[in-house]
Amino acid sequence: MSILEILRIFFGSVFILFLPGFVWSYIFFARKNIDWIERIALSFGLSIALVPIFVFWLNWLFQVKITLLNTFLIVCGLTAVPVVYILIKKSSWGRVATSRLKSAFRSDRAKQP
Repeated sequence: MSILEILRIFFGSVFILFLPGFVWSYIFFARKNIDWIERIALSFGLSIALVPIFVFWLNWLFQVKITLLNTFLIVCGLTAVPVVYILIKKSSWGRVATSRLKSAFRSDRAKQP
């Protein structure tokens, strides 16, 4: 095995088996709730659960073929969605937007009898 194949296997394993679960663990658990060893173990478990479920679900529901490119895009999406959510939640723009949404929904309920 060449060094390039070893690097490809290592980074591909991290990308598929660790990264999606790691970012989703920050959605499900706050930083102070679990320590780093639990987060790493949970990351592997979440990735092993989420990636195949989404690949097969998209194949079954939308007839998305299971190819290398589609799987890559699904894993990128599974990783990007929680990252965007966390960035919006922590930014000042996100706080303003959520407060406006909350006030808009409150005013809609106040209008109904």
